[in-house]
Amino acid sequence: MESYINSFCFCSSIDEFLSLDQKTWLDAVKENYPFVTPYKLGKRQIEAWKDEYDVLHKQLKKIVDQNRNYGKLSIIFEYVLWDFDNEHGVRPDVIILSNDRIGIIEFKTRSIDDDNYQYVTSQAKKYRHRFLHNHDESKDMKLGTVAIMTSMRDYCEIKGRVKCISPDRFEDVKETLMGRYPKAHPDVYSWIGSDYHFPKKDL
Repeated sequence: MESYINSFCFCSSIDEFLSLDQKTWLDAVKENYPFVTPYKLGKRQIEAWKDEYDVLHKQLKKIVDQNRNYGKLSIIFEYVLWDFDNEHGVRPDVIILSNDRIGIIEFKTRSIDDDNYQYVTSQAKKYRHRFLHNHDESKDMKLGTVAIMTSMRDYCEIKGRVKCISPDRFEDVKETLMGRYPKAHPDVYSWIGSDYHFPKKDL
């Protein structure tokens, strides 16, 4: 398992991500996929990445056009986070990293319902605990989680600590993900390669 921890499929500034066409970005993500999981890459995952690119490229460009400082933040796809329950770790779809904040984005193709709600909130709870309690480089950082329901329109609702939105409501979660006064993280790769600590209550 540990060979996958601290691995990722793609990392760059938001500005660099926005400068890439979908094929160039997707080729980079696919090339790094074997480093995050032992499982074979399937068409369903590739299609999901295409949706993620389309949504984020459109919505982040709007945000950066309003404030160029947002473009200096880092965006990370498929970062592998240590987990007790999964020997290969868990992977938030997307992380936006700033100086003092971790913004987590999960993409869902289905509309939110009771089952999906439970899954989304349990994921968010696990990510929050792993980052803020076990991931050394994330101690004392703020964390926000957003679920983007790609099949919905004009939707925004808070479920537990998760802000669930349709893609067209991305502006509503800008500060949750990236803060009000964006400042780049000083050492992204140090954060990515973080050690973990495990208080006795977690063991």
